[in-house]
Amino acid sequence: MLGFGAFALSGCARLRAGNVPVVQEGFVVQPEPVAQDNMTGFLAEGDTIYISGSINADTVAGFEAVRSSNPDANKLVFLEADGPVGSDAAFGFARAVRAAEFSTHLRNDSTISGGAVDAFLGGTQRTMEEGATIGALRGADAEAHAGFVTEMTGGDAYARFAGKFGGRRRPRPMTIAEIGAMGIVSANTGEVIIAN
Repeated sequence: MLGFGAFALSGCARLRAGNVPVVQEGFVVQPEPVAQDNMTGFLAEGDTIYISGSINADTVAGFEAVRSSNPDANKLVFLEADGPVGSDAAFGFARAVRAAEFSTHLRNDSTISGGAVDAFLGGTQRTMEEGATIGALRGADAEAHAGFVTEMTGGDAYARFAGKFGGRRRPRPMTIAEIGAMGIVSANTGEVIIAN
């Protein structure tokens, strides 16, 4: 396997006075234990940062730690990721990805849902390979979600789709036609769908 540039984990935040996570040596350090299934993992290789796990309040700190250790990185590849749809954590992470001018990508074996879809929308260019799975979930605040999706994609089609057809507890897999029509990605070139 190729050498990996950096690795970071960020956990679920329980922010109280005196209980603030900090970044140390590429890790987001929590003063209290965090459930493993509530963590975000980052792995850097060359110009790519791979992400998996759950988007949470510490994800931005983990991303920034890995990004600062890998200044040549400009692409974020989602492997298997989820998180609360329409959450401040997902919105904040998507905005951090956009501010860093990263593109986002889904491999043919990638699976994302909920807040990870929101985070994926932060990419300056959003691409996916045939076989990737995007699962739509309904959010609690449809208006806030629509505003965010409009900010990221120029329209609220995905937010309206998720609000009407997204699963309540389980993600509803989207078809390739739905993905293109909802502005998650916008044009088809061969086996890869590429946004403008």
